Amino acid sequence: MPDLQDLDALLASLPTPTLAEVEAARRAAAEAPPPEPSIIPPFVCPYPLSHARAMVLRFPCALACGWSHEEWQSAEPFTLPPVPLTASPAECSRILSENAAAREDERKQRIEAAIRRHFAEVHPGQEPPARTDWRTR
Repeated sequence: MPDLQDLDALLASLPTPTLAEVEAARRAAAEAPPPEPSIIPPFVCPYPLSHARAMVLRFPCALACGWSHEEWQSAEPFTLPPVPLTASPAECSRILSENAAAREDERKQRIEAAIRRHFAEVHPGQEPPARTDWRTR
């Protein structure tokens, strides 16, 4: 069990944003463009953390027909991109971030393709709904 005094000391050492920084972040968030609509609905984690398939993400059909697409995160092969030994920390961060963004884009394309195939086969003539906020129907 971690020492709570060490945790308190760590939390106390973290920088505290100023009121101006908080307000600037709020303004930036309010001025940010809205997210692009997506046909990918929110995922469900169908298995408990103790289960062997705990890393499965299930994307159900937006029309609630019972179909779902599953992505098993831990089943994907993971390889780090080559990083030169002479790379600066900023360069390492850029390389790793680009690699993560590319993997995320591949995953998004795979999920969208599965949803489009499903709609073509089971809901012919109907487009998958695209929403910016999936909490509302």
